[in-house]
Amino acid sequence: MATSIQYSAVDAAAKEATKKPLTSTALEIEHAATGKKVQFFQMKITGFSDTVTPSWSEEPVYGRMDPIATYQGTTRAIELSFDIGPFSDSDDRKKLALQKVSRLMQFQYPTYSDTTNATAISRPPLLRVKFANYIRSGANQPLLCYMAGMSYNPVDGMSATTTPKVVDDDGATILPQRIAVSISLKVLHEAAPGWKDSDSKWDGGN
Repeated sequence: MATSIQYSAVDAAAKEATKKPLTSTALEIEHAATGKKVQFFQMKITGFSDTVTPSWSEEPVYGRMDPIATYQGTTRAIELSFDIGPFSDSDDRKKLALQKVSRLMQFQYPTYSDTTNATAISRPPLLRVKFANYIRSGANQPLLCYMAGMSYNPVDGMSATTTPKVVDDDGATILPQRIAVSISLKVLHEAAPGWKDSDSKWDGGN
């Protein structure tokens, strides 16, 4: 995480983007504690999975073939990977992409009431994430999540589309032609989805 990067360009881009409706392929990630946002508009999805996992407690009982299973809850996990680029010859686009990825890495850290005291955590690094109809709540709002992991890989090869560029910007700065990003999200249910006893209808949105 490059702490020396200035983020005014990221904040300005995010502010400008809020004035316009998101495109159908825009990925928006908001740091819930601070309201800071990162938006990715031009990207190539390389992997996606949305997994729900019910949890059961099983207790074996003498003389019974099957254990007594007690339902405990259902969790939801989302895995998303995407590529940013390949970029044009514009160094500004490459720098902005790196700044967005670095800001996304910063979102994995909490807020502190006192930054000199590591135990003074005031709010955890929760996120609100929305991506078209793939990642959203039943009410078409961003999902409240925490990120179980994130990685990014500047794809620096030796072909015409992946060879990085090095610029002298107060020290050597490598500008990759393409960036691969993977994120792992754990969804926090703000409302308990399920079926109604009264009319057997689903309650929890799509």
